[in-house]
Amino acid sequence: MFPISLLRIAKGAARSRSRIGLFALWVRSTSMMGFGLGQERSHGDVWSRMLQDAYSAHFSRVLAQLPPHSGVPPLLDLIHSKQDNSAKDRAWEDRFKGWGTQEITDLGVPGPSEATSIDTTFIDSVGRPSALPARGSQAVVIATVTSASARIAYTHTFVYSRYGLKVTKVFKGKSKSGFREGGQVIAVQFGGRVLFPSGHMASFIMPGYGFMEVGKQYVVFIWTPPHTKTYMITNPYLIENGVVFPLETVPDVSEYEKGMPIQQFEARVEAAIAKNSPD
Repeated sequence: MFPISLLRIAKGAARSRSRIGLFALWVRSTSMMGFGLGQERSHGDVWSRMLQDAYSAHFSRVLAQLPPHSGVPPLLDLIHSKQDNSAKDRAWEDRFKGWGTQEITDLGVPGPSEATSIDTTFIDSVGRPSALPARGSQAVVIATVTSASARIAYTHTFVYSRYGLKVTKVFKGKSKSGFREGGQVIAVQFGGRVLFPSGHMASFIMPGYGFMEVGKQYVVFIWTPPHTKTYMITNPYLIENGVVFPLETVPDVSEYEKGMPIQQFEARVEAAIAKNSPD
């Protein structure tokens, strides 16, 4: 489903640490010390605002490189928590451990202008993927995103996102695998966002591939790579006010870009599944 060769570009600046002011020295009077501490807090507030402005600008740059209906990449916050080192996705991560050649590291925050980075990965493909990839999908469902988070693969060479999906309608899929109305499944896709301990925020994206958002509903095509048990998402479609919009622009989705009524889109999906089902 996905090709194996990737080209990683756009790495951030060299790592270093920032300093946000010095504690006041003990001087002749307590009032002078109070003034010094007040300056310290003021510098910290200014730095915090500058950092938040840098993050906001980063979101704008990332979204400008993603398809129109994409959300912000899910986050792995390494300041407030540590990544779970569970090995349950190890087989899947091993399957793609050749993706990426450089180790993902904390680049630090030398200054506000270097507080963020975008790591862009391009994939080579032969031909254009199907807009409705029913043939290669283990399941096709309508689902609401209940959770979203990013992870760094144990190889530290790529980032991916994990989505919790609550199924509301099944076009294709086995009930025992969770593909039933009300069922809950976890599925992944490449890319995500990491907030490192230094405060550096890095987004890992593939142009033309969008991200789903918590609370929104999507038509999702799901497949499983060989020798793994991890579900992968391919070519999701956003459902908004009864209209369907593509989240990816790598396939030929030209007839869906302006939106298609959900009933008409569902009929297209069912026809694609029927066409590719064995007799």
